[in-house]
Amino acid sequence: MSEESEQAADGLWSRFRDIALALRRLQDFNFSAEGGEGQFTDRWLEGLVRDAGALSGVGRELVLRAFRVGADAVNFEILTRLHDEEAVALSDLAQATGLPHFTVSERVNDLVQVGLAVRVLEQDAVRATALTRGFLGLVGGIEGRLTAVIRERLPGLIAP
Repeated sequence: MSEESEQAADGLWSRFRDIALALRRLQDFNFSAEGGEGQFTDRWLEGLVRDAGALSGVGRELVLRAFRVGADAVNFEILTRLHDEEAVALSDLAQATGLPHFTVSERVNDLVQVGLAVRVLEQDAVRATALTRGFLGLVGGIEGRLTAVIRERLPGLIAP
């Protein structure tokens, strides 16, 4: 597995873990008076351990959601900017994309939702994640290889 794939998988694992822990906390809050803390979440996780097909389906959903959100042209521009800097202010992203602050904020929310970004609330900024680096590396690798193939085969398309 490539380094980019490893980074992407680690980032998606973090997202999955966060979802599972959030579900458990929400369930504990909702059912604490009834003594059913964490039971639904634990049964779901145990089911994933036993059912390779269900686990594969969850993994595929996480990957495809991240790629769908990250592949949007404006979101990809935001991710590229995040990759190049430690933390980027939302106002800088708004200026770079030419979009209103609110629109950029909503796009960042979408990226955060799938694990491609993390908000730095005290700075009104956003930063990259391991998934960001892995995703950009995978896309960059495919793009680089495609460019080489086109360069190699393009002369055959040009009429004599």
